[in-house]
Amino acid sequence: MSSQDLDTSARLEAHAILDRLTRNGQTFAREDARRLIALIPLSPRRRFSFTGLFQARGSGFRGRAAGAGDVELDGERREKRVSWNASPVHRIGGYLVTHTPGQVVIDLLWIATREDLNGQSCQLLYDSETGEPRAMEISMQQTLTLLFIRLAYISYATWKTPEG
Repeated sequence: MSSQDLDTSARLEAHAILDRLTRNGQTFAREDARRLIALIPLSPRRRFSFTGLFQARGSGFRGRAAGAGDVELDGERREKRVSWNASPVHRIGGYLVTHTPGQVVIDLLWIATREDLNGQSCQLLYDSETGEPRAMEISMQQTLTLLFIRLAYISYATWKTPEG
């Protein structure tokens, strides 16, 4: 087991905490946030990293079928995921979690299957020296289309603050 692995009890505890932190509401428990920060292994912040998904339509064909007329069949879509210099991601229940100094990014497991990524990700921000949680932010997707290339990027807006 490497220093980046979580044992079963830590994974179960982290899952319960993640469920509480991502519940609806305007605040979150400071102790839950502190414990999550302590549980998830810290990775160094990468100055430059890239994660992308390339999609292409599969091949298809058209023809004429006896008794049915014109028929068109589409082939399966092809996908290729690419990442370079990305921090380790921990799968915890239905969440994908990455911890770098000052932030814990929490994605829903099925985030890669959605076109609209609004609300599918959040991040817990904290003071990296004291470990004191500052806020949670939720994802908001923006899209830019240039000819046939569609670029989507995520920005974050304030969502919750610590209780008390």
